[in-house]
Amino acid sequence: MGIFDFFKSNKKEPEIDKVEVLTLDKPDFGKINFEKLEDYYDWTLKFGKREINLDLNFETESINQSELNQIQEFVNRIPEFDIQNRDYIKADFEQDVSMTSDYLKFYLDELDDNELANIIDLKNRKKSRSILLMEQLNLIRVGIYPLASYFGIFDYSIDIDGEPCNQLLVTQINKDGTLNHITWES
Repeated sequence: MGIFDFFKSNKKEPEIDKVEVLTLDKPDFGKINFEKLEDYYDWTLKFGKREINLDLNFETESINQSELNQIQEFVNRIPEFDIQNRDYIKADFEQDVSMTSDYLKFYLDELDDNELANIIDLKNRKKSRSILLMEQLNLIRVGIYPLASYFGIFDYSIDIDGEPCNQLLVTQINKDGTLNHITWES
């Protein structure tokens, strides 16, 4: 074995980010009379090790089976949409004008180092504080709006002292998961 063979055999493959697909409890749609709808329905569902709120918002008195199937399919795809939304958030962060950057900068400006140390590893020199903070975003709510210009809203927040903050980074997506808009709400 020559010296170059030694280096070839010890060459490490780059680590690939492994994305964990979280499982979501399914809501019980059985109690909804789809021929006589209320304006609002909500559930608290287990999503991985956390809980999220799911709500349905109607502006009509009834829906047909096809519309119900679209809602159920959308709910089934929430774990997939969560991963996709995180990609949208990261892409937004990398833009010159970015709602995500503004959102993260708010935390970096408002929290002192002791508070930040409870959220991110301040000693990490491989990633910026903004990226470390972005990695701490948690999905806390999904709102479904079948008749709106978008179909679903995903609210993300950062936990402070173990509780989600009231500052939300929100992705609005269409039925097929394409991005409609990213915004910051409180």
